[in-house]
Amino acid sequence: MGIACSGKSTQARRLRTCSTLNVVDLDDEIVRFNDGTWPDIPTKNTVVLPKALAEIRAMPDVVLFGSLQLEPIRELQQAGFCTALLDVPGTELRRRQEIRLADEGWTNVEWFEHEQDVIRDLRSHEVFDYFIDGQQAVGSVARDIMRLVEDLRQS
Repeated sequence: MGIACSGKSTQARRLRTCSTLNVVDLDDEIVRFNDGTWPDIPTKNTVVLPKALAEIRAMPDVVLFGSLQLEPIRELQQAGFCTALLDVPGTELRRRQEIRLADEGWTNVEWFEHEQDVIRDLRSHEVFDYFIDGQQAVGSVARDIMRLVEDLRQS
């Protein structure tokens, strides 16, 4: 899990090239389940997201990257998922948002405070099983994720 610019999509792309796992970027699945477009928030939360998560729960050896609220996370945990937070300080997230805007011409920084509130709420409910330092180099984060996957397979 992680908020915008924490490295979720970057790590998903990286792991797709170096593992045999089912690596899923939840944003991509939401768009796929909504015929190629991003849905409005109510449609996303009540129609598209439940369909996407049902399919994801049925996959073997899946690593899911996304941002979720408490209830969907609890449902995934009940289905056997472990949760890890790509933990990145706010100052670094804002810096990455600026880079995204400069490089890609878009940002969703308007959601920053809301996403920070969601992470604080999730932390208060102690839903994260693991924390990964998202400030590390891309390859280091990917290695941490793969070590976590291997540890979970052996337990």
